[in-house]
Amino acid sequence: MGKRSKINRYYASRVYADREGYEISSWSSREAQVLRFKVLLDIMRKHFAPDAEPRLLDVGCGLGELAVYLEKVGFPVKYTGVDITAEVLHEGHRRHPDLDLRLLDIFQEECPLAPQSYEVVFASGIFNMELGNNEAFALKALRRFQYLSSKLVVANFLHARSYFQPRICHYYLPERLLDALEQDKYAVRTHEDYLDNDFTLEFVRRQRLAQPMGMA
Repeated sequence: MGKRSKINRYYASRVYADREGYEISSWSSREAQVLRFKVLLDIMRKHFAPDAEPRLLDVGCGLGELAVYLEKVGFPVKYTGVDITAEVLHEGHRRHPDLDLRLLDIFQEECPLAPQSYEVVFASGIFNMELGNNEAFALKALRRFQYLSSKLVVANFLHARSYFQPRICHYYLPERLLDALEQDKYAVRTHEDYLDNDFTLEFVRRQRLAQPMGMA
């Protein structure tokens, strides 16, 4: 079975009309899901004014519950969610018909979205399933997120320090990911204080200084 088929089969099997969204997304609890959302919220509040309404791309959006959370806490964004599992998106459209949820693979060789077309690119949970190529895929994905974001990339991962590590999941060392990424264009921060088994990487694009007139 191919990697994409494995992902689709796993998440499609979790979709039931009366099932909680966090369960469909395979989080251990609603609190665990929301804590990851809150890390993103706190980061965005540092970088955007309350009325900025940044364009946000939610990669692996599932049902679009991030958009619902941000609306509930009063942080407006121009939200787009993308996912590769049609059954999950169908349920997301049923529950939240006004959300912009798209069946789209942004990791195609030729990216279907324009460079720097979003201020914020976020991913929560897409790196968790053990697929055999997780480290390489994570690096490819982070580079694609940087390509798509004009300002901020935020992504969370399961932490290698976690005591309980089911074989279905993959666990990461933040320093290993960061050592393999070009960082001179970004201010980088690791957030590790919200859950024992998780960490979030925050990349803020450095703004290029305008050159004085007359200088090449």
